[in-house]
Amino acid sequence: MPRTAPLRLRFSSSPATVVAAAVVQLFLCWLATPVLAETSRAVVFAEHIAQKGTIAFEFRTTQTYRTGPDSALLEIDLLEIPGLARCRFLQSTTVCEVEWLWEAAVGVESLKVEIPALPGPESYFFLFTWDATAGRFTGYVNGVPLRLPGTELAPWKSPVATEARMAGDAAGVSFVSAEPRYLDPQESVERVPQDLRGHRGELFGVFASEPAAIDVASRRGELLYASKLDTADSITGWVMEGPGLASCEEGWMKMSSQRPRGPEGHIVHWCPETFPDRFVAEWEMKILSKTGLCIVFFAAAGPGGEDIFSSILPKRTGIFTQYTQGRINCYHMSYFANTPSAPGRITSNIRKNSGFYLVANGPPGIEPGSDAVHRLRLVKDSSHIQLQVDDRVVIDYTDDGSGYGPPLGAGKIGLRQMQWTVAEYRDFRVHALHAGGN
Repeated sequence: MPRTAPLRLRFSSSPATVVAAAVVQLFLCWLATPVLAETSRAVVFAEHIAQKGTIAFEFRTTQTYRTGPDSALLEIDLLEIPGLARCRFLQSTTVCEVEWLWEAAVGVESLKVEIPALPGPESYFFLFTWDATAGRFTGYVNGVPLRLPGTELAPWKSPVATEARMAGDAAGVSFVSAEPRYLDPQESVERVPQDLRGHRGELFGVFASEPAAIDVASRRGELLYASKLDTADSITGWVMEGPGLASCEEGWMKMSSQRPRGPEGHIVHWCPETFPDRFVAEWEMKILSKTGLCIVFFAAAGPGGEDIFSSILPKRTGIFTQYTQGRINCYHMSYFANTPSAPGRITSNIRKNSGFYLVANGPPGIEPGSDAVHRLRLVKDSSHIQLQVDDRVVIDYTDDGSGYGPPLGAGKIGLRQMQWTVAEYRDFRVHALHAGGN
């Protein structure tokens, strides 16, 4: 049996036992305790689940899963609710991912959460809960939410579910509970065993304690580049890749795509300068669109250290794979992410390219719905990388050269937007950063 309530019961199929089981189930339902009858690896729900539902189970890993060039592609099926959804864990070279996949007929966006690793052997408590009529759906791992609180979805019609089927014993999955109601965040966390509550939150963008900001004030060196981004002359030399528009008015550079609905509408706007291994870049920006994704590329150079605009490198047109798995090396960090297919994303991510390796994450930099002016600071202190938004550290990563190739050095900085995004930028400046400090 699982170590946590609600209770799971096993019953034989004799008539007397079936009657006794029914009596016990009715009593426990009266106590609002979900009751399950388990046969082999299938669990029949005491009450059918449809418009509202909550599913909880534990996954015991037998090893550590992680990204990297040597990581095999693994798809581990954890749980299936026939006709409704399935849950699985995926490992690949580029990402580890927790996935709740609704069946196509359900008509609502699935939930996929990318993480750099899943350590093991360890236990993880999974809980998914929804209210289809109200357009609410989220998940938790060890009580850490997998979607930003308050994220609203379009209401949907949920099919009736009567049972769950778990993966084989080798997958390490043990069913805990099912019930036909939605759990609020407090109730969801209360279901988690005390020893797992909040454990491994750093995998899902939750710092146990916020990292100390890299000391910039005492180490700031010469000004390497500065632009107000407020007039056409101020962006002379900047290079736009993809179908982007950049216009300057009222003290801002506004960026948008000419193909906001097309799959090839993504854009990258490159600062013309090449920056050294140590620098601090700062700018202000605000989001004008409801959906979108903003990224900063940096330390971008050809595989042999070439300038990214060298004629020996392939031309780029904004397509993401040209930057992440193409003929340039770089880091990139996402600091605003609210795409139509993944609303309420819980993390800012840092990836290393070429290879598209997810190497670390942190909390969201700019949350959906913000119309404020935000201050961004990107610090590259050789192999120590940090992103601060409004003086809050959201990414803190040290590239030790193990697993993803040697740390990257000098290169260019580019501002990227996915096709839906409209944003404004101003006062972009880059200083050298002296060695030393924390």
